[in-house]
Amino acid sequence: MRITNQLQNRQNLLNYQNSAVKNYDSIEKLSAKMKITRPYEDVGIYVDATRLDYEATTLEQIKEATTKASEFAKNTDQTLKDFVDTLHSFKVKLIQAANSGEHSTTSRVAIANDLKAMREQLVSISNTAINGQYLFSGTAVDTKPISSDGSYNGNGNNIEVLAGSNLTVPFNIPGEGLFLGRDNDYAKQVTTNITLINKHEELNPQNANKEYMRLTDEIYKLIGTDYRTSAKIAADGKMNYTTDFTRDEVAALPPTVFFMQGQRPSGESFSTKFELSADAKVSDLLEQMGRAMGNTDTNKVVEVSINKDAQIQMTNLQNGNEMMSFSLFGLTAQEGTAAQNTLWNTNKIRETTSLEEIKQAVTAGNVHLTSFIGSPNYVNPDGGAATPTDYDKLNFATKGATVQNNTSQIVRKDNSFATNSTRLSEVAGLSSGQIGAVGGGNPNAAGTSLANADNLILDVTAKNGNRYKATIDFNGTRIQGQAGAVTNYPTITIQQHPIDPNRAVYRGNFYKTFWNEQLAPNANPPRQIGNQAKMVETDDLSFKEINDMLTILASGDLDKMNGRGEKIDGTATQNELNEAYAAFEETFLQASVSVESTMNHRGLVTVKDKTTSVTNIKIAMYQDHGDKDYPDAVGTENTKSASVLSFNKNDAVTIDRPSIDLFADLDDMIEAVFNGDFYGNANGANPRTSGVQGAIERLDHIMDHVNKIHAIAGTNSRHITDTNERATTLYLNVAEVKSTVIDADYGELAMQFQNNLLAYQAMLQASAKINQISLLNYM
Repeated sequence: MRITNQLQNRQNLLNYQNSAVKNYDSIEKLSAKMKITRPYEDVGIYVDATRLDYEATTLEQIKEATTKASEFAKNTDQTLKDFVDTLHSFKVKLIQAANSGEHSTTSRVAIANDLKAMREQLVSISNTAINGQYLFSGTAVDTKPISSDGSYNGNGNNIEVLAGSNLTVPFNIPGEGLFLGRDNDYAKQVTTNITLINKHEELNPQNANKEYMRLTDEIYKLIGTDYRTSAKIAADGKMNYTTDFTRDEVAALPPTVFFMQGQRPSGESFSTKFELSADAKVSDLLEQMGRAMGNTDTNKVVEVSINKDAQIQMTNLQNGNEMMSFSLFGLTAQEGTAAQNTLWNTNKIRETTSLEEIKQAVTAGNVHLTSFIGSPNYVNPDGGAATPTDYDKLNFATKGATVQNNTSQIVRKDNSFATNSTRLSEVAGLSSGQIGAVGGGNPNAAGTSLANADNLILDVTAKNGNRYKATIDFNGTRIQGQAGAVTNYPTITIQQHPIDPNRAVYRGNFYKTFWNEQLAPNANPPRQIGNQAKMVETDDLSFKEINDMLTILASGDLDKMNGRGEKIDGTATQNELNEAYAAFEETFLQASVSVESTMNHRGLVTVKDKTTSVTNIKIAMYQDHGDKDYPDAVGTENTKSASVLSFNKNDAVTIDRPSIDLFADLDDMIEAVFNGDFYGNANGANPRTSGVQGAIERLDHIMDHVNKIHAIAGTNSRHITDTNERATTLYLNVAEVKSTVIDADYGELAMQFQNNLLAYQAMLQASAKINQISLLNYM
């Protein structure tokens, strides 16, 4: 075979290139410190290395993120520890203040000032910021969470950190849960605020001290000498402690009829009246109250007791339930003089159903009133001070530029606070058989509809002094469909004081708009109709519609609606509905410049005058029951629905409830110490407080709530720290495995390189020798 120079050169070049490539690969792997530098060199190694590299990168990100989050969580944990310590100091001072006999006014006020300073310290702790980020603002980390008045400005969202593939862990504590949270392991507790005095013992000449009523005391001891009218006492003197209260005399005394209304734990409103003889005991009164609230022989929903201050206390036995309230007073016939022939006898008391009639009889002195609850600081719409017989026909409280009611609107379905979008039917105290069956209405209204409920009255004195009465008739418009089903729409009639029954400022339905995607008839070119107005159904009426109407009424500017009378018989055309809504919307937009009405975080109707620091606006919202505030028959088995919607109630005072409003609660406690209200007192500076004694129980709840949140913060901090440590360990493990898979063995690569180098040199030498061979070498 003949070997040519060309073939030799080609083979030498090929050998040279192969050897150079092997040397280059060896040098490259040594430089990269990896077994392979290109995927095709070993697909298995490349896939494993890529997966391990992704895991290592993820773990590195987790390490970095959890390191930052851990600092945030640790600072939150420490801040909450400081918060808890300050609350402990607050409680020590509050208990010190509770010892009423040990403090002068100066000493008590000094304690109150100390409490106020601690409250400010708690505000400062709540506004702790680390690296420009507030700890308790939720995701709004650049917003200061607590204002000076104690209101919360953040949100309830968690900030989360990556803790693994598709796994996040929260590391912050939103202030909404901390300052405005709810504890479903706590029950609502309320108390009367009038101490029950043993009036029979006041007649005892041997006893100059007041004695409180106890469970075993009879009802006649609560009435005492009030079995006689003042005229009878003036003529014949007070009743004799002994001779007028023998067993036979007590048996002959008239019974007392107790009138009670409120809301059961089920959310149903009720009113009832029951009768107790003079020799019945206080324990019998408490039992009847429990039955009125829903207790039976086999099931108790409330616990009714009398506390050491001789005030009736009621506890909801369903933890987490916000719905329970009651109002109570008693009426007793009196013995009068021969000239007194207008007095109410027992039969008259039994038959009465009208609160207004009762108030007039009490004012005239025709019947004895036994009071259990008093709020003389409340005012009725006509400007008179509230009496113990008043229930919910009362003005909202005014504080500066804000007008607000005192009764949270609670959604019956889940015990949440009502918002603007909440429907009235969702909070109404409706009961099957009392109001009427639903005709395809709201499924959250406990099986009933607002359609047959009594009219709701909005009594509003506007900022310009005009006084309006707006009557909402829940059954104002009834439209029967083709299938026979009836749909109800509420109407509103606005009148201005002095009321002229034949004249209305405005009368119409409630309206809202919807998008109508149908094509407008005969339109050229074709186009959609667009936004159209429609009437709001009764069970869909929301607090937004009510608040919008309050905004209009409180502004006093009804020019665009004045004199309008919309068609409320269901015959209005689409254009007429659009015009009605347009008139309302224009009026509302104009009114909202100066007045704002909305639901706050506690489900309270809050109306703010934007143009002044002290408003003239007055508002009362109540249902008009006519003369049927109470049922006809006596007995707790006889009830009526009473006010299924109540906004401002003269009812039992709240001691504790599942939800908290931390700084507002602390403010109430401080006020109780400042005023010297050691227990609930209708004649105290604030009749609606449960006093320092109730404040201690409320503070225990708050401290328990904060401790729970602190525990969560500690758990989050520990979790994030563990996640960081685990990520660090896993990162090292993954790095080690990755090193085993992809990292080069320096000795092996050096040996390969050396072998490749020797082969390369040998190839060069062999090529040089071969290139020297020619025919001249053999000649």
